[in-house]
Amino acid sequence: MREQPVGDELLSCARDFLKTDILPELQGDKKHGLLMVMNAMAIATRQLRNGENAEQQELEDIRALVNAPECELVEANRLLAVRLRDGAGDPGKPDRDALLKHLWTVTKQRLAESNPKALGE
Repeated sequence: MREQPVGDELLSCARDFLKTDILPELQGDKKHGLLMVMNAMAIATRQLRNGENAEQQELEDIRALVNAPECELVEANRLLAVRLRDGAGDPGKPDRDALLKHLWTVTKQRLAESNPKALGE
C-alpha cells in the first residue's frame, strides 16, 4: 500500500502551493511558464484519477473499427485515420455511426482530462 497522499493528491497539493504562494509573485514570462506547468500538473492529476480504463476502451473500440485485433493504440489510430481519409465516415457509409460515436467518446474523454470546462460540466 502506498503512503498517503498518493500521486494525484501530491500533484494537487503541489499545484495549490504554486498557485497561492508562488504565482502571485511572478510576472511576464515566468508567470506564463508557471501557469503552463500548473496546467500540465492538473492534466496529470486528472489522468491519474481516471486511470487507464478509458485508454484501454479506446484501443478496443478502434481495434474493432479497423479490424486489427493485435495492434497497439498508436498504430490503431493511424489505421483509423487512413479509414477516415478513405471516406469510411462519409454519409451513407455503413460504419459512419460507429465511427462518429467513437470519435465523440474519445473527444469527450480527452477534454475531460485536458480542459473539463469546455464540456460545461
